[in-house]
Amino acid sequence: MTTQSVLENLTAKLPLGVCVLNDQMEVLYWNDFFADRLNISSDDVKGQNLLTLFPNEAKYLKKKINSVFVLNNASFSYWEHRPHVFLFSSSRPITGEETLMYQNIEFLPLDVTDNKVKTVCMIVQDVTELASYYQGQKELSEQLSQEHNALQELNRKLEEAQNQLLQADKMAAIGQLAAGVAHEINNPIGFINSNLQSLEDYAVKLLKLVNFYEKVVHKTQNKTFIALQKDMQERMKYQFIREDMPELVAESIDGINRVSEIVKSLKAFSHVDSSEWQYADIVEGIESTLKIANNELKYNVEIHREYQQQLPKLFCQPMQLNQVFLNLIVNGAQAIVDKGHIYITVSANDNDYQVAIKDTGCGISKSAMHKIFEPFYTTKPVGQGTGLGLSLSYSIVQKHKGNLVVTSEPNVGTTFTVILPILTPEQLLPEASAPA
Repeated sequence: MTTQSVLENLTAKLPLGVCVLNDQMEVLYWNDFFADRLNISSDDVKGQNLLTLFPNEAKYLKKKINSVFVLNNASFSYWEHRPHVFLFSSSRPITGEETLMYQNIEFLPLDVTDNKVKTVCMIVQDVTELASYYQGQKELSEQLSQEHNALQELNRKLEEAQNQLLQADKMAAIGQLAAGVAHEINNPIGFINSNLQSLEDYAVKLLKLVNFYEKVVHKTQNKTFIALQKDMQERMKYQFIREDMPELVAESIDGINRVSEIVKSLKAFSHVDSSEWQYADIVEGIESTLKIANNELKYNVEIHREYQQQLPKLFCQPMQLNQVFLNLIVNGAQAIVDKGHIYITVSANDNDYQVAIKDTGCGISKSAMHKIFEPFYTTKPVGQGTGLGLSLSYSIVQKHKGNLVVTSEPNVGTTFTVILPILTPEQLLPEASAPA
């Protein structure tokens, strides 16, 4: 057997995906790793366009591969950033469980002539086992952290005679945290955003200036100048930079805006800039709470909103009402096993507000319905709940002279309705208006 045939056989049998492409994105070769998963042999796929074969990831692949052709440098795709570029399956070595393959991909310049890349080699590595290990470690760490926090919370609550005092301390801590975050992050965000806006303006002006110079050079009809211009632009990869630079700046500005929104939502959630009792917009509080709870909702819960128009502001403790909404929304999300819906309805009349939060989760049994507002009662596994969420929520609503009503049907869903009377400060806080 010749050395070449040995190398060809080795490449074909490698536990890596190997695919060679020309500058038209046409497949020149791929090994058994690709052939077995797509049921297309290397001979049959030869000459087909990679972007046509994988249309859903065409834009991403094109950008990565073009960067190799243009810049003559390797490009990479890591599983943490893009877990499943190719929708291949992978079998766990011990359990045999089939799961989507996590991949690291390396794009390498292969055939380079006169500093110009002719072909690119794409190497796909199956890192599902490594990714599963890291994810498992992360989940275990989060679970241990949650259990530790839950135990600390429970110990504090057992030492406190009044749950309301603990809740006030907790919300004050959140308020201080939000104030610190807003102060520490808003300033750098402000000047970064301002700089990026200026950079975007400069980039546009510079590109216009270069375009003007191009037109001037061409108007001279001087072949030497035109040739020098073309050579310099090719060596500087000007065409690629001109297309890529505005996109990079736009993505950076979008990222800064997203961070600003997160800080704004945290600040609005805890109302760090205002006194405890105040007139507040209930819908604004719910929207801020939804952003805070987004991590619990984004994978399996679809939110439906129905807000009455022109709702009046309510005199209340917005920080504590936000905590009630957070408890009810998160409980609803946790009651949904796979995918489901949460419906939030807000309405008001002359006498009271009604905030209904309905989920399509597993529901509450009749035996549990009589206990759900009792302190420390929970149906969650040990370490996943203290049993104080609904009890504290009920206490907060009572402090607002309101009521918390629940209706539920097993395997259908649960609806919690927060009823808050529209009262004046004197009616809610008679001690504040009493003569000294």
